[in-house]
Amino acid sequence: MSAFGPGLRAELPRRLAPLAPTGVLVVADERVLALHPLPLAAPRLALPGGEAAKTFAVFERVIDALVAERLDRGGVVVAFGGGALLDVAGFAAAAYLRGIRWIAVPTTLLAQVDAAHGGKTAIDHPAAKNLVGAFHPPSEVLCDTDLLRTLPPREVRSGLAEVVKHAVIGAPGLLDRAGRDEPATFVEEAAAVKLAIVARDPRERGERRLLNLGHTLGHALEQASGYSLSHGEAVALGLRAACRIAARHCGFREGAAVEAALDRCGLPSRGSLPFDALSGALAHDKKRAGGRLVWVLPVALGDVRLFDDVPESLVKECVP
Repeated sequence: MSAFGPGLRAELPRRLAPLAPTGVLVVADERVLALHPLPLAAPRLALPGGEAAKTFAVFERVIDALVAERLDRGGVVVAFGGGALLDVAGFAAAAYLRGIRWIAVPTTLLAQVDAAHGGKTAIDHPAAKNLVGAFHPPSEVLCDTDLLRTLPPREVRSGLAEVVKHAVIGAPGLLDRAGRDEPATFVEEAAAVKLAIVARDPRERGERRLLNLGHTLGHALEQASGYSLSHGEAVALGLRAACRIAARHCGFREGAAVEAALDRCGLPSRGSLPFDALSGALAHDKKRAGGRLVWVLPVALGDVRLFDDVPESLVKECVP
């Protein structure tokens, strides 16, 4: 269940009570915890935020903390932070004792509109981003929109990339609002695109793969940059490439409107990496099928499809 609104983190004790936890561990971004104390008396593990959290070493720290607190299968992990922190905490909850419950309290725009929903948890591997993980949906997702007020501008911009992505997939009306309206006013609408698809395809057997729009190239850019590009910045570049590929491969005509929205949100229009630097990450892309890369491309706003016949030469020409 996902809930949205101002001040929702104050409801955490009430939302936790029906789960009757035998123990609780809060896994939190250390910076967020300093800004926004949680109204919950429970042991805390403070971790670094961002992609630095998604390593085997940090995953081991979370497991060690669960062991130290002697949580049993009735225990609950409360994850408080951005998408990367939720990924590692959720994956630890999935692995510990073959799976215990967890609650996500996302604190970034990107996490509130996308990363917190759907139960994908993972850590990175040197070969590729999110290569090691599990489907393990949280029992609750509490999106406290008040938390968005203290986000650094770069974090807001990063989240807006996922808003634009969701607009292209299934909410074209959001395209004009991104970069103009306050994010708190459209978080729930943007997340609803993902939530509806996940409800129909929870294990990514078909339709859910459409949510990877912009991510094939985006993940490769993110990894090849040494994560100096944020996830949203890399996805924005991946979206631009997808629109340019789609214009030539399947007749997409609204690419200019998508790129204008990305520009308005202050997202990058050019990368600094040659295509050859991305080939290793693309080779390990999880969306490959039968040795071919599967591209998610828009045919029209609100109509996104899978293609496995995109020539590499076209991709090279369209990388921003």
